[in-house]
Amino acid sequence: MNWRPTRTVRTMMMFDPEGLTRAQCDGDACVACHKKWPRPKVRIGRLPNQATLFACHECADALAPEPVENVYPFPRRVAFS
Repeated sequence: MNWRPTRTVRTMMMFDPEGLTRAQCDGDACVACHKKWPRPKVRIGRLPNQATLFACHECADALAPEPVENVYPFPRRVAFS
C-alpha cells in the first residue's frame, strides 16, 4: 500500500477502547493482531481521548485498503439496458 510520508493512512479511523488491551491503547501493540515486536509503525486510528493507535503493515493493509482507482462505473444506459 502507498502510505503517506508520515506513515499514516489517508483517513484516520476512530476505535472503541473497550476490547483493546493496555498495550494496544498505549500504541505498543498492533490494534488487530496484538503483535508487539517489531513495534507497529503505521498510524491507523485514534481513541476518543485522541490517543493514537498503530498497526503493523500487514494489518494496516487489511484494515484500510487502498481504493481501487481503475474501476469506472458504467453509464446508466449501458448498465440498465
